[in-house]
Amino acid sequence: MKTIAFYLPQFHPIPENNRWWGEGFTEWFNVCRAKPLFKGHRQPRLPAELGFYDLRCDETRREQARMARQFGIDAFCYYHYWFNGKELLETPLQKMLADKECDIPFCLCWANETWSRAWDGKDREILIEQTYNRADDQNHARHLCEIFKDERYLKSQGKPVFIIYRVGKLDAPADFVKTLDEAAKNAGFSGVRVFAVRNFACDVSDEQLASYGIEDIVDFQPNNTEYPSRSALGKGIRLLQRKWNDLAKKIGLPEVYSVLRLNYADVARNALALYKNFSERHYPTVFPNWDNSPRRKAATIIQNDSPEDFAEWVHEASSILRKRPEEHQFLFVNAWNEWAESAHLEPDAKMGKAFLQAFKQGLDR
Repeated sequence: MKTIAFYLPQFHPIPENNRWWGEGFTEWFNVCRAKPLFKGHRQPRLPAELGFYDLRCDETRREQARMARQFGIDAFCYYHYWFNGKELLETPLQKMLADKECDIPFCLCWANETWSRAWDGKDREILIEQTYNRADDQNHARHLCEIFKDERYLKSQGKPVFIIYRVGKLDAPADFVKTLDEAAKNAGFSGVRVFAVRNFACDVSDEQLASYGIEDIVDFQPNNTEYPSRSALGKGIRLLQRKWNDLAKKIGLPEVYSVLRLNYADVARNALALYKNFSERHYPTVFPNWDNSPRRKAATIIQNDSPEDFAEWVHEASSILRKRPEEHQFLFVNAWNEWAESAHLEPDAKMGKAFLQAFKQGLDR
C-alpha cells in the first residue's frame, strides 16, 4: 500500500504574491492572523519543531522527508500550478529535484483553478486565469515528462502517477490525457496513470472520466457533498450569515464569520460508510483536522481533539485497501502541511507529533 500526503508549496515568497497580497506574503500570514471563534477553538495553530519555515531551504525539505517516512508517509503529492506555460510556486519542487538528499518519493497534482481574491472576499477579482489550448497541452506534457524522469517520481505499473484536481474544468480532457500519455511513452515510460480528484467541485461522473482515459479516482476529503446530515436550524443560520455577507460586500459593511461546525467522528464514520462501496480504483482520503477559518469568513470547522479518532479512521481505510490488488492500494492524506486549513500532519505547538503518531498507529494495527 502507498500512503500519499498532499503537499502545499506556498511557504515562500514569490513576486506575484508580493504584488497581490503584500511584500513577503506566504501562507504563514494567514496562519498567524487566525483567531478563536468559540470556546475551545484551537486557533491560531502554530508550528512546533519545524518552525515558520521557508521551502527554499534544503534542510527544511530534508527534515520534512525524514519525518514523513518515519511515521508512515510513502510519498508527497506536490500541488502543481501551471497557467498556459507559466508556473507559480514551483521553486520548492525545482530545488527538491536538484537535491538528491531529499529522498522521499513524490508525485504532482495539477491544481488547475483560476486564482482570485477569494481570501479577502473579492472572489470576482481574478489574479491569474486558468486557460487551455492544444499547444499548451503539448508544452505542459513535455514539461511534466522531464519531471517524471526523476528516479524519486512515484510510478505504478511503470507509469508515472499524475493527479488532476478539476478535470471538469479542462476544455478537452480526453485530448489532454492522450497527449500526456503519448508524451510519457515517447519519454520511455509505458504511459501515464492519471487520477481525478472527486470532491465538492467535481461534477464529472465515473463513466465520463473513464471516457477521458481516467479510471483512478481520489475521494478528496472533506467533501461537503458527503457531510452527515445537519439540523434545519444550523442550515438556516448559515444561510442568513451568507446572505448578510453578500449584502455587506456590496454596500461596504463588515462581514461576519459564517461557521459550519461538524463533529469529526461523524464525518469519519460517514466517509468510511462510503468507502465500503467504492470500486477498487476509487481511493480514500483521510485528514487529521479541518478548519479553514484562517483563510475564509465562510468557514468549515471539523476540529479533532482526539488523535485516536484519526488513528481509527486510518486503520479502517487501510483495512479496506489491503483487500485490493496491490496496484489499487493508495491511501491519500489531506494533508502534510495545509496549515491555513488546519489539515497538517506536521507537529504543532499544542498537539506536537500526536497526529503523526496516530497515523503510524492506524497503519500498523
